[in-house]
Amino acid sequence: MDLLSLESCTMKFGGLVAVSNLSFRLGSNELLGLIGPNGAGKTTVFNMITGVHHPTSGQIIFDGKNLMGLKAHEIAKRGIARTFQNIRLFPSLTVYETVQVAFNKNVKYGFAHAIARFGSFQEDEKQIERDIMEILEFFNLTEAKDEMAISLPYGLQRRVEIVRALATRPKLLLLDEPAAGMNPSEKVALMSLIKSVREKFGIAILLIEHDMKVVMGICERLVVLDYGVEIAEGTPAQIQRHPKVIEAYLGEQVTDV
Repeated sequence: MDLLSLESCTMKFGGLVAVSNLSFRLGSNELLGLIGPNGAGKTTVFNMITGVHHPTSGQIIFDGKNLMGLKAHEIAKRGIARTFQNIRLFPSLTVYETVQVAFNKNVKYGFAHAIARFGSFQEDEKQIERDIMEILEFFNLTEAKDEMAISLPYGLQRRVEIVRALATRPKLLLLDEPAAGMNPSEKVALMSLIKSVREKFGIAILLIEHDMKVVMGICERLVVLDYGVEIAEGTPAQIQRHPKVIEAYLGEQVTDV
């Protein structure tokens, strides 16, 4: 069953066509890669899906419902979370507090309960604390929970950003160049982590990434953009041999993945 469907989506900024007539589908537990040269329109696609930009034409269907016209926070409530190409962590929060903010999106108690600090407030707060510690342990961040998030090494900051997104309990996670700035060993660890996240949380993942070894190593299917137009779609094996993709992006067949 399709979780996400883009149907003939076009995004224009004045006279510039950033994305043109794009259609693709993503399954409920699928790991799909979106690749292409710089300026191909990949992040624009993420921005359309998450409500930062509204497509000029076409429609986006998520979990059976049309997202067109919804604001970013409304789309997040529907179950879509994302990370960014440039890490965006809160400068004044610890790792624990960063994750706590995201978990609070799903609290059930009201304002009165929060003020009085009884009933469902206390129950929810205890459950959130357990959930935070569980997800920090899964990401090997328990020892860093009281450190300022922005003071951590780059690779750990990336993990915190992914944890924050997962803490909203999404059905779909969008990762925008998660391997950017990482060294080879960090990239290997990231590949394992992304696979584990998909399995543990039972979610779909849409991934933008320039590192072809990462993309070819973890994605089940790829969509390739060039100047906002889809030029290929298929398995990693099919894509790395596709003449248009080699000409526009890869330059040569990708091997040793």
